[in-house]
Amino acid sequence: ELIGGVVSGSLSLVSDAFHVLSDLSAILIAYVSLAIAQRTAPTQRMAFGYHRLEVISALFNGLLLSLISAFIFVEAWSRFTNPTEINTTYALIIAIIGLAVNLVVARKFHQSSTHIEKDVNIRSAYLHVLGDILASISVITGITAVRLLDMPVIDPIVAGFVAVLLLMGAGRVLYKSAEILLQKSPQDIDRVRKRVIEIKGVEDFLDVRLWQVCSHLTVGTAHVVVSVESLEETEEIKREIKSIIQDEFDIRDMTLECETAGMSGDHPHRFQ
Repeated sequence: ELIGGVVSGSLSLVSDAFHVLSDLSAILIAYVSLAIAQRTAPTQRMAFGYHRLEVISALFNGLLLSLISAFIFVEAWSRFTNPTEINTTYALIIAIIGLAVNLVVARKFHQSSTHIEKDVNIRSAYLHVLGDILASISVITGITAVRLLDMPVIDPIVAGFVAVLLLMGAGRVLYKSAEILLQKSPQDIDRVRKRVIEIKGVEDFLDVRLWQVCSHLTVGTAHVVVSVESLEETEEIKREIKSIIQDEFDIRDMTLECETAGMSGDHPHRFQ
């Protein structure tokens, strides 16, 4: 599609190619980063291994997509003020092939609708494909309009629209990466706290810190105020808390410090 856009002179086709490449790169970054993280065991100096590699890669990808969007906008303005001839027949054939491929991929995803509902990564990839279909339809409509109306100026307008879609995707990637790097809690801490307090033997759940190492790994720390005295009962409470927060909130690892009500009065490290 990229080669076809360059050869035919269609900027909208080039922008659509970059839009598809951006989605592909996002999926590949997630896959490669996860594969590296799973094959590289954590060490004492790198407690979470290479899971953060996904965020760094996504941040770089978002910045690169922003630069590509800017380039398309500049080129679109140049062609809007000075329209160039387009080989609409060749461009239209390439665009239709691109749409057909996207429709086949979307159908494959739709056949796995159960996974789309349960897995956030698969759902994200499916939404990327739907965005590609929208962009392809826009490009086909634009090239058809250029062919029928003999108005090459339509092509850079469509390219600008696809560039907006590309920029929106880059913005989402950058925002999500920033949230993770700034260690924003992915869960409502008050909701987690209320759920944990429902456990028998738990009086309070204090100093809760939750953050993401990467998009699929949430960890945290907390103080648990217990009403039991024996070590065995405390350990049982900790196991139950960890089981609940993993099953219900997808928090994979949590460091818990248990204490009695008398000990929990003041913590110098607690945020005010």
